[in-house]
Amino acid sequence: MNTQLKSKLITELVWLVGIVIASAAVEYIIIVLFDLHPIFSVKAQGFIGLMVIAYGIRMMGRLGKEANLFADSEDENKIE
Repeated sequence: MNTQLKSKLITELVWLVGIVIASAAVEYIIIVLFDLHPIFSVKAQGFIGLMVIAYGIRMMGRLGKEANLFADSEDENKIE
């Protein structure tokens, strides 16, 4: 793995961890501040969780496109 890819991977993982921490804080503030019914708090948690999962998928897509991580090994071995 080259250094540019490692740098990009570390940057993306730091962003993902930051988003998880920020979403946990926002979730806690929403639940405590508005004193939500348990069903609504679960819905808020689910919505925030889906946003974090979507960012993770987007991150893997960008890294995969940039580094060609998901290429088949057969494609690499072909001689043109």
